[in-house]
Amino acid sequence: MKNFLQIVIFGDSLAWSPGVAMGERYADFIEEKLQKICGDEWYCDVAACGDGGNTAEEGLVRLERDCISYNPNIVVVNFGANDAVRAPSKQNFELCYRKIISTLKLNATRHLILETTPTLDQKWHSQKNNPTALFYGGLERYLEFFSHSFIRSIAKSENLILFDRFSIYHQEISIHPELREKLIQKDGVHLTGAGNEFFAERLASIVKSVIPEIHQVQTNPEKWLEDAQLNPVYIECCRALKDNNLKEYLTESQNLKRLMLQKTRSFSKKALAFADKEKLENEAEKVYCLASGFMAAERIYSSQDRGLIEKSKRWAMSHSGGISGNNLTEKLAGLIEKM
Repeated sequence: MKNFLQIVIFGDSLAWSPGVAMGERYADFIEEKLQKICGDEWYCDVAACGDGGNTAEEGLVRLERDCISYNPNIVVVNFGANDAVRAPSKQNFELCYRKIISTLKLNATRHLILETTPTLDQKWHSQKNNPTALFYGGLERYLEFFSHSFIRSIAKSENLILFDRFSIYHQEISIHPELREKLIQKDGVHLTGAGNEFFAERLASIVKSVIPEIHQVQTNPEKWLEDAQLNPVYIECCRALKDNNLKEYLTESQNLKRLMLQKTRSFSKKALAFADKEKLENEAEKVYCLASGFMAAERIYSSQDRGLIEKSKRWAMSHSGGISGNNLTEKLAGLIEKM
């Protein structure tokens, strides 16, 4: 039985890191760096619970399912970019964002980290000609007005940790302008693999200072494993794998499936950490391996980038290829190897 650190990155697509391989997502780098910091006595899990295009209002709707249900020790909140161009009003954003914070403090954890968005690049972003943004002097100035000013103020008033990625990014590129193309994808908002690692390293240092305040609570590994196994998307993935139509299943309604598979992976990992019986540990490891493989398969199926595919395959094999003698895990490993 080990200690378990559960972090949820709750937000929009920046939280699940589109356009990069498994192993190079924001959550992957944070998890890797924290595991090194914590050592072998801990299991660290960083759940990427972002939904593409989400505003704070849309995040509020799924707060219980995609955040509170994890029983997180730390939640990293990442909204504001989509709100600046899609929310009904600044007041609506502030109301919903504040509701997310208050609900998390009441029902999940007091350890909250509020993030700003590194950039909405004025030259690259699809909203570069947005009339409202242009009125404020461009996308970044509008983002600062609409979202960041409030995020900074609520972090101060609520005594929460602020991870001001916008300020960090602009300080760095003012010294090293070439980092712009290294850290930001050409869509002007999402991070490259290097960008994810850049910010993950800094966030891991912040989390390190919070870990001594984390108190382990006795938990029921059987219940976590049961919840992982009863996840309807996980069940359907297992069925689709058996029926040789996993690709067809995973490429429909991807956002929801991505979120649900993340839940099974995290829940089974928690069961694995707290397992006190060999049979339970073996079953939790099998579910963890399958969920990891399904997550990698979803990313592989949704990309034409050969480099991304090969990196995701390697990540999948390192996280889902550890069990032999099980028909499903062996079949999934063989399928991924041929992708």
